[in-house]
Parts: sequence; structure tokens; C-alpha cells
Amino acid sequence: MKLRYLLVPALLIIVACGTQKSSTTALATAKKAKVVRSHDNSELEFNTLKARLGVDYEDDKQSLNITMNLRMEKGEKIWMSASILGLTLAKVYITPDRVQFYEKNNKRSFDGDFRLISDFLGEDLTFEQLEDVLLGQAVENLSNHEFTIQNNEYQFKTEDVITKLFRLRPSDFKLVEQSVLKAENNYLTINYPEYQEVDNRLLPRTVKIDAKRGKRFSQVELTFKRVEFNKKLSFPFELPDNYRKIEL
Repeated sequence: MKLRYLLVPALLIIVACGTQKSSTTALATAKKAKVVRSHDNSELEFNTLKARLGVDYEDDKQSLNITMNLRMEKGEKIWMSASILGLTLAKVYITPDRVQFYEKNNKRSFDGDFRLISDFLGEDLTFEQLEDVLLGQAVENLSNHEFTIQNNEYQFKTEDVITKLFRLRPSDFKLVEQSVLKAENNYLTINYPEYQEVDNRLLPRTVKIDAKRGKRFSQVELTFKRVEFNKKLSFPFELPDNYRKIEL
């Protein structure tokens, strides 16, 4: 079981942006600057987040179903733990300058930078950009992309050597999709098909990720349950000394 390929994509979607409502119909007279501002203003505000995460994962070698615990302190750290029958299988700990994890099955660990996540996605990411993905926010300034209204959605798109697409639903300016297409066999698509309201905050109920880089592909579906905000949390993590270190 290659848990590092399970845990890394599971980090991609944790929580989306905050609540702001308008018409359920995309207005033909909508101005680009106002839509961008509405999306930016819809970012979810919180200090900490705790949730149970159901993960269905599939790649070219395996198919897995697992439950994970998530703890997050916004702007500071992301902690995840995978367990079965109360026994910890693996833990992940991410801060603005480090990515660390270990898995007990194979007694392996990693302590390094964001190359691990970037390698999986095929895209270079900073911590801030990773957090934007986790929060359901666009990873780039939408003002830099061409604005259109398509299929009752506000869309921002750039077509060049790399095609980038950001789709917003008109009811609350939440992301429906953000994707990057480099070539037929190199793409990343993150879809937010369903949201839920918890403590007057709107966040995803289900998130789907499709990533392909060359011959390697991964598909992840995440279901968020028992979400709690602004609780006092601990983030216990310590790399075992005797585990084999993974080198990139």
C-alpha cells in the first residue's frame, strides 16, 4: 500500500470558501471585477478546522478506501492521520516551509519541501497555493484570465501552451472547478460538485480530483463529515528515527 500517494492527494481538498449569496442565474451584465471581488470575499474565515474524511482512491496500480482525520490551523499547519481499527497507519504534517510524513506499514518517512506534492500534481505549488486549493479558492488571481459566462457559470480561462480554467457558480461565487491542462497526458482537474453548510459556513461535501502525468494517473473522491470549526486542537507529530527516508 503506497500510502504517500494516498495521503498527498487527500491533502488537496479540505474546506472551501465562506458564504455569500446572490442570484442562481449568471447575470449577462456581470462585471469581471465584481465577480473576482465576490469570489475573493467568499473565502472561508476560521482559525482551526477538524473533520473526518472519507477517501476513495484509485491509480494505475491500486484501489483503496480509507478514513482519515484532518486538523488544520489556517495559514500555519495541516495535519492528517490515517488509521484502521484505532491503529495509526500514517501521519502527514505540512507547514509553510516543510512537508513531513511517515507510514508504519513500510517504515518509511519523508522530511523535505513541496517537491513531493508538486511531483504528484505535476504543478509547482507554494504553501499559500496549496492552502488556496484546500480552501476552495482559485490558486491564481482571476483578474489575469479572460472572463466569460458559459452554461450559467462565471468562467475565467487562459489558453496558451498551458490551458487554465476556473469555473464559479453564480449563487455564491464558489468554485465548481479549477484545472490545468498542459497536454493530453498531463493535467490536473479539481471539481467541487456539492457543498454543505456547517456553523453558517459553506464548505464542500464531496470533492473529486483527477490528476495525470504521463502514464501515471490518480483519481480521488473525498467526503467530509463531522466538520468542526475553531476548537482547541493539538497537532501531535514526530518522525520516527529508525524509518527509511524517502529521497526525491
